[in-house]
Amino acid sequence: MLRRGRHHDPRARQLWASDAPRVEAFLEEHPLETVFLRSEIRQGALRQGALLGVEHGPDRRIHGVVMQGPLVVPWVPDPRDLAPLAAALKPQASWVQLIVGPSDQVAELQALLAPWLPPVRLLRAEQPHYAVDLGSVAPALTDPPPLRRARVDELEQMVMVGAEMHLGEVGMDPLVVDPSGWRERVLSLIRRGRMYVWMEGDRVAFKADCSSVTAEAVQIQGVWTDPGLRRQGRATRGMTTLCHQLLKETQSVTLFVNDFNHTAIGVYERVGFKRIGSMRTVQY
Repeated sequence: MLRRGRHHDPRARQLWASDAPRVEAFLEEHPLETVFLRSEIRQGALRQGALLGVEHGPDRRIHGVVMQGPLVVPWVPDPRDLAPLAAALKPQASWVQLIVGPSDQVAELQALLAPWLPPVRLLRAEQPHYAVDLGSVAPALTDPPPLRRARVDELEQMVMVGAEMHLGEVGMDPLVVDPSGWRERVLSLIRRGRMYVWMEGDRVAFKADCSSVTAEAVQIQGVWTDPGLRRQGRATRGMTTLCHQLLKETQSVTLFVNDFNHTAIGVYERVGFKRIGSMRTVQY
């Protein structure tokens, strides 16, 4: 009996491409909550050894997954499975720059790794997590704005707009901290067709990025409206149009937002987003 109990203890280990069927089967049980991890797997995360998993018993069924590295993203529904994953992450905890995920999972992971993590620079403890689908999205506009994918020749504009938003959101200017890395990230979004813009002349009136893409869900981030054009309905119109465009290719659109950003929350709820949970973001 003792041997059987030990055999069924949760065990954390590196995940590789050979684990893909079991990892994907586990994550597919919650497609809206795991859209980022599933999108990263599509981009090669398992081949690159970027994921850790926790498994139980002789069938080696996956019960939890966490992306490791400077960015840590957990999906571990049973809190008892976080301890072995935290132990596996401990040697690299001092390099962590960001932890993002469901608020309860991130809070527990923080607690388990606290002695080894760098000092917290920014904490967003409760970020409402939303989703919308064809059953809840607001009706398509009869006169939609000219929302389209950003072009490579618009890179510098998108770099500046994104940096302005990042500075306002987290108090850090990426063009000071890592200008080449920031430009590369923006360029990657544009080249992959994941940045959408509404231009008024040479002015970026509205933009939004698709940070993660799967057949079941798309996660949006970087939603921005020109400060001089706000409170005129552009954000609602832009988001409504974007959601209808994306829902032609996926089943749901998700995002999370700071709980104190009541204006943005109002926009998303007018578009038809429904709350599905809470996220937590910790920057180190």
